[in-house]
Amino acid sequence: MSPPGKPTTEGRSSHISNDPTINHFPTEEARRKSAIEAIIDPQKDEGVTIQQMEEAPKFTSADELPSPEEIIEALGIPDWRKLEKKLVRRLDFTLVPMLWILYVTNYLDRASLGQARISEPSIDTSLGLTGYQFSNAISILSAGYVLGQLPSNMLIPYIRPSLYLGGCAFVWSGVAAAVAGVKSYEGLLAVRFFLGVVEAPLFPGAVYHLSCWYTRRELGVRMAMMATGVPIANGMSGLIAAAVFSNLEGKAGVLGWQWLFIVLAICGGVFGVMAVLILPDYPASRTGSTMWTMTEDMRRIAETRILADRVTLATSAEIKTSIWQGLKMSLKDYKLWIIILINITISAAYGFSNFYPAIVRGFGYSRVITLVITFPPYFCAAIAAVSIAWSSDRMQDRGWHFSVPVACAMVGYIVCMATQHGVTRYVVSYIYVVGLFGANPLIQTWISGTLSKSPEQKATSIAINNILGQAGNVIAPYFFIASDEPRYLMAFILMFVMAGICIAGAMLLKWCLWRINKKLLRYALEHGTPYNPYLQ
Repeated sequence: MSPPGKPTTEGRSSHISNDPTINHFPTEEARRKSAIEAIIDPQKDEGVTIQQMEEAPKFTSADELPSPEEIIEALGIPDWRKLEKKLVRRLDFTLVPMLWILYVTNYLDRASLGQARISEPSIDTSLGLTGYQFSNAISILSAGYVLGQLPSNMLIPYIRPSLYLGGCAFVWSGVAAAVAGVKSYEGLLAVRFFLGVVEAPLFPGAVYHLSCWYTRRELGVRMAMMATGVPIANGMSGLIAAAVFSNLEGKAGVLGWQWLFIVLAICGGVFGVMAVLILPDYPASRTGSTMWTMTEDMRRIAETRILADRVTLATSAEIKTSIWQGLKMSLKDYKLWIIILINITISAAYGFSNFYPAIVRGFGYSRVITLVITFPPYFCAAIAAVSIAWSSDRMQDRGWHFSVPVACAMVGYIVCMATQHGVTRYVVSYIYVVGLFGANPLIQTWISGTLSKSPEQKATSIAINNILGQAGNVIAPYFFIASDEPRYLMAFILMFVMAGICIAGAMLLKWCLWRINKKLLRYALEHGTPYNPYLQ
């Protein structure tokens, strides 16, 4: 018997169910409608049954499957496309800028330790730091960062991100101010450790929060825009330090490097209060700034389009898990471990970031000039990050857009290993700074779209990746031996090796996702579910 309205064609199954309650196979339209209703209203118990969908003739191409646009259309909201564009614009002017500002202040507190070495007297002289003690002060922040991330991201799906992230900014600003009051090496280690703990929630929390509002095809550019906070903070820290050292050094009996942390803490506290007022909560929530910046229809569209964008939508059970189930799903997924390898190696590959002022100082420039000229390479890197992410979203590619800039950075490292000429090394620094910081944001975009079967899996995967990725930040400072300044030959060799491993990991992940996408398409054609492939 042929399905109603559709003749049996060669190569399609003509199996008829033995269940007497099933009189005919569902039409393709009925199956599409049933799949859409299961996404919009998982509690609805009508339409085509799972048994009928499995026994029905198979789809033959991805074009026949339900699309994300059809799912949103089923909401019945007039002019939903215009509302969606309005929604995205509103997020672009509230969520993204506020998270960017928080991330800049978050990273400034960390990056400015390198600038404190340029103060007169420097933080090394004031605290009597010798040998690897400065490197230890840098690395110990990562230990606190590791401890704070996973508990934070296991919690964030259940609390208001506007209050949580804004409150964290206020707290870490207070801890950063305490750096100005340390009197010993041990005191510096203690403050830096706790600074890592309280700063830990922001980045994984911000990545998760962005992925709750933007689809995978929108996320790359927005993630890159937020991630430009790293190169901008690295560059701005030099400009801010130059201004502080020139105008406040020695005022009120406070040293220049102490003033630096005080000024940064005040700014961070102010922005923390602003975040509480401006940041939206979640699409389905009835709290936060969305209550006065978005209509009810906009919030419904926001929620549904994220559901429709998930890679796996076969059953509602896949998007309803506890936080512990999400953690288990993350740990058992081999794709997470490949991404962790990529994250560790790229973090080690840009280990120069805390030592860049010392590298530039070795070119023979004055203190102020050294601080000022550290900014342009990072500014170029910020532009490159957004451009690379825009192209990645547009071309629906992650692997090549990540690997090519990292390969360019390796070329820059080769030149630095081959010459000691100051101007040449400074010019080449643009290549490796732009290459590594331009590619780095794609890691978070990749993990948000690759490990997102449930909100809990996504949240825990982001946190685990950032926790274990800190291994790169822990080992990188030890590449730089004080006696090797300013050439740092061994450091450049090791960073070159790490960049090579990073590219190999990215290509492995790209190949794995290509294989999985073939299986996803086959499953979608057999069951009539939406086909949302992983971005390779």
